[in-house]
Amino acid sequence: MIQAESGIGHDALRASVDVEAAYLRMLASLLTSSSLMCEAAETQAKYLTCMQMYIMGGPWPKLGTTMAGHKRLQNVATLLLNARSAKVSGSYVECGVWRGGMSIFAKAVIEVYQMQRRVYLCDSFQGLPPPRSGSLRLDETSYAGKKFNATLAKGEDTVTRNFYRFGVSMEGVRMVPGYFVDSLPGLRAELKGRGERLALLRLDGDMYDSTIDILYNLYDLVEVGGFIIIDDFGWRQGIGTSRRSLWGAKDAVLDFRALHGIEDDAHIFYNIDDAGAWFRKARHVEIRRHQYKRGVEDGNYSALRPMPLLTAKDYARLMHKYDAHKNDSHLLLPGRAGTKQSGSYTRKAGSTKSAATSDKHI
Repeated sequence: MIQAESGIGHDALRASVDVEAAYLRMLASLLTSSSLMCEAAETQAKYLTCMQMYIMGGPWPKLGTTMAGHKRLQNVATLLLNARSAKVSGSYVECGVWRGGMSIFAKAVIEVYQMQRRVYLCDSFQGLPPPRSGSLRLDETSYAGKKFNATLAKGEDTVTRNFYRFGVSMEGVRMVPGYFVDSLPGLRAELKGRGERLALLRLDGDMYDSTIDILYNLYDLVEVGGFIIIDDFGWRQGIGTSRRSLWGAKDAVLDFRALHGIEDDAHIFYNIDDAGAWFRKARHVEIRRHQYKRGVEDGNYSALRPMPLLTAKDYARLMHKYDAHKNDSHLLLPGRAGTKQSGSYTRKAGSTKSAATSDKHI
């Protein structure tokens, strides 16, 4: 925290001012475009309605640099800061970058709080591919549709330009281009070769195939005590009459957890905004990577599904268990007693002030 200068005679400036948090709130409002889209609201009610959408990440951002809302940005700040507090070493890896908004924000947090972390940004930079032969979610074809894919395909130059546009340094940032099935084995080998670990792994691959590529190549490199974020979890997805979730990413990560014995109280998922979710890695497990590699080679991924198969009832049971722990997340995160961590600041538990209007919300 930076102390404001007090030499100009204003008592208000003698108090501590959290300049870093103020900067991150300003940056978040620009990256999401909430400041551009909501400030012109004619009434307070319209402003609050507009802001609530951007807090949750609802509207497709015509002007924004990220599809994520303020809550998911805030979550990245919170977990990076708490990895530092818990002395969890390692790099930040983001798989699925789009225009680079979340990457820019994460790097800004690392910069303003002077963390020593490398940043790896993994993306095809040409959109999403169709499901692979033997995929466990062959129905995920919409992403590769010409019109939809055109909105997702943003090149490395776009991301680089946006970093400079928002004045965030790219020192220590590396792009890792290519579909994950092709690019991540090389990144894995490189990281393992120099003993580099991960403090935070953020998955935004949408699809089942993309998500297993990330998990089977990078999960075991996450430090115990580090964090895993799933952008496309969909908190209530898959609990109805059909097991299938809107995003295959949820199916992939729950299959992975069941197969590796980490669907337990030590690895509880926590809801971010009904779309994204996160959990903390509590212990090391041996990854069945040989089965994944065989699946890639043979086009048969059946060995990566838990037996018996997870059903809609299993999903509902898991969501019920996670919900029962929803107030426990602060116990995992170092902070002052009686407060909830909230990005680069704390907010008193029980506050009733609107998240849309609170200056404590990124």
